[in-house]
Amino acid sequence: MATPVSTLLFVGVQNLRRSRVAEIVFNAAAAKLNLPWRALSRGLTPGSGAMPKDALDYLAKAGVRDLMATARKSQSLEMGDVETATRIVGFDEPAYRGKFPAPDDRVEFWNAKDFAAIDGMVNGLIARWLGGGGPAPEPKPEREAKAKKLGPAKVGRETAGRRGKGVTTIFDLTLNEAELKELATKLKNLCGTGGTAKDGRIEIQGDQRDRIVEELLRLGFQAKRSGG
Repeated sequence: MATPVSTLLFVGVQNLRRSRVAEIVFNAAAAKLNLPWRALSRGLTPGSGAMPKDALDYLAKAGVRDLMATARKSQSLEMGDVETATRIVGFDEPAYRGKFPAPDDRVEFWNAKDFAAIDGMVNGLIARWLGGGGPAPEPKPEREAKAKKLGPAKVGRETAGRRGKGVTTIFDLTLNEAELKELATKLKNLCGTGGTAKDGRIEIQGDQRDRIVEELLRLGFQAKRSGG
């Protein structure tokens, strides 16, 4: 059985620089160490455009590549992101508290101003968890994987009538509405993009078929691609 993956959520202001660099650096380190944790990043007031050159230059110099994460647009922080995160790191405490004032022991705040400091804090966080100096994310039980272990899932792609912007579709799911929305949230977080869930069907922006099939198989679904 695959090990459940816990989510570390980095929250910045625009989700163009500090939070995005933290996400990419963390995921690179977690992959090398084979850790069951995955980072996402979101913005309180997402900016427009691409990641700035200094952020891209830093990642290139550090030898860290994640073309999908660097190319995607800024993502807005939603309540669902906060609810499903195992741990949260914020880069602007007043702004974050203005939106989520309730006490939350999953949250810590970093005042790092440059990318090298963020890199060091990411590695320090991992070392702290591995060394027992702080709470490591506990993998959450994948209830849907157990409940729907033999459930089918077909994954296709549609472009017709979408002005050239295709979506990945997930259908033939034996899920109720709440389970469908929960799975859609996981897949949107996995792909770092938007999507919808309704009428027993999930749509995720872009061509995410390979990534989604792999994730569905990991969760226990009988997933396969449909169409070309």
